[in-house]
Amino acid sequence: MAVKVSMKDLPIDAKYEPSFDTHQGITDATTGTTDGQMARVHFPPKSESRFHYHTNADMIFYCLSGKTIFRVGREKKEYLVEPGDFFFVPRGQIHNNVNPSETETVEGVAAYFGCTDPYKSGKVIVE
Repeated sequence: MAVKVSMKDLPIDAKYEPSFDTHQGITDATTGTTDGQMARVHFPPKSESRFHYHTNADMIFYCLSGKTIFRVGREKKEYLVEPGDFFFVPRGQIHNNVNPSETETVEGVAAYFGCTDPYKSGKVIVE
C-alpha cells in the first residue's frame, strides 16, 4: 500500500548521529517497508559525523544544498559532494562526513539498502 510521509510530521532524530539533525522518513515503522530506509538530513555549519561503518547496509547520500566532504577508508580519502551529487558507501567501509563551511548548512537525502531503519544498519563507531 502506498504511504505518504510528511517531514513536518516527523520529529528530529538527533540521537542517531548527534552532530546532525535527521528526519527518518521511510522506515519499517512509518511505511512497513521491508527493503530500505530513507531520511532527510541537515548538517549544520562546522559539523562532523563520527567515523563509522555499517555491517548490515550500504549507504547512499544525495546532496540537495551545501557542500560536504566524505572521508573514506583508514586512509581517509576525501570526496567533495556538492548539490546534485550522489555518494555511495558499501557496507563495511569506514567513513564519516564533514560540513567545512562556517555559515552554510548541508541538506541531503540519505538512504540505506539492506535495512529498514538506521538503527538496524549495524553502525559501528571507529575510534
